[in-house]
Amino acid sequence: MTLDTIIERFKKLNLPMALNEFTTTNRTPAPTLPYICYLIDETQRGSDQKNMIRDISASFELYTDRKPDKAIESRIEREVLFDVEFRKNQVKIDSENMVQTSYDFDITEKI
Repeated sequence: MTLDTIIERFKKLNLPMALNEFTTTNRTPAPTLPYICYLIDETQRGSDQKNMIRDISASFELYTDRKPDKAIESRIEREVLFDVEFRKNQVKIDSENMVQTSYDFDITEKI
């Protein structure tokens, strides 16, 4: 499994998606909910140029309006992360009237 494969699967959900955050300007306002932001943390090891390994910790965050969207969550779990071990966490963000559902997982890639 590669990170690129997982990102492509998320794109097939047809939700606005951004790395880290959406950049909001007058020309490009923030998208309406629901949308996804994702964060990536990578560590590279085995730097002998034969055994390059990349450990990736990723968090894909689904933001929805006021309450969890069980239909989208089901699609993520069934169509995107069906072969990935993940941790799921849900937080209500009262100040923004939204809910964040995060899917956190770790993968290792050989480069």
